[in-house]
Amino acid sequence: MMHSRTTLFLLWVAVVVALCWGTLREIVKASLENGYSSHIVIVPFITAYFIWSGRKTIFSKASYRTGTGALVAAVGILGFLSLVSFSPFASGQTLVAAKLIAVFAMIIGGFIGFYGAHAFQAALFPFALLLLMLPLPSILIEKVVYFLQKGSADLAYGLFSILGIPVHREGFLLQLPGLTIEVAKECSGINSSVALLITMLLVAFETLHTTSRRVIILLLTIPLSLVKNAIRIVTLTVLALRVDPSFLTGRLHHEGGFVFFLLALAIMYPVWKLLCKTEQKSGSRPISQPPALQHASGVAEQ
Repeated sequence: MMHSRTTLFLLWVAVVVALCWGTLREIVKASLENGYSSHIVIVPFITAYFIWSGRKTIFSKASYRTGTGALVAAVGILGFLSLVSFSPFASGQTLVAAKLIAVFAMIIGGFIGFYGAHAFQAALFPFALLLLMLPLPSILIEKVVYFLQKGSADLAYGLFSILGIPVHREGFLLQLPGLTIEVAKECSGINSSVALLITMLLVAFETLHTTSRRVIILLLTIPLSLVKNAIRIVTLTVLALRVDPSFLTGRLHHEGGFVFFLLALAIMYPVWKLLCKTEQKSGSRPISQPPALQHASGVAEQ
């Protein structure tokens, strides 16, 4: 019975993808070309993983709700077709976001129709993650990049001082003996920060079972992202000063983001372990090694 429901739902998803293929292709292309939205392509897989991981709970009371599902899907279809017709009157990002929401409505409608409202309620969090696919306004992206850029420069300046390396700072410029570096927008580490957030999201919801501990580990990704970026800046600079100046332009600079991403996971591990222990002592159900730490996100900044 469940197999037939799943087959019908997957067929419906295929129909939606075919209907909206042009829009989805543009979104994927933009995601791969835009350094600030490379995470978009993996969000649907994360949603699918969470639904599969929680399948025993989500599908425990599966039932057909074709009327409700058809209504939700119809709203999505009409909305999508209307947006296609009136696309000249909407701006790029707004139009893409509206089309994506319409696509989500079609898929959710099919899910409700084949599995029921109870299943959708149980799968609300995985479906909510699809909102991460919506393009962020440019002004918001600029503010996030500036926050990471400034925070990284602040911490890098502090680390140089702790290491006893003379440094003079002017804005985002760090002047060291014989070398001046700029903490540019590309050094903000926004991609690896998003990858870290998504990885911690997987860890939090797969291995922790209390909201407070999940929130703690997610909030810690903000300062951890700044620390990771600062360590990267200082490491490359020290290597350039003490070993070879080419470290500032070599592979470790351009392709070594994943190394520092793994370092951030290593720093977070004791915190995760402590949260696990306190949760076990409070009587929550036992936990297992987080699969997200075993399969680190592939969207870490290159």
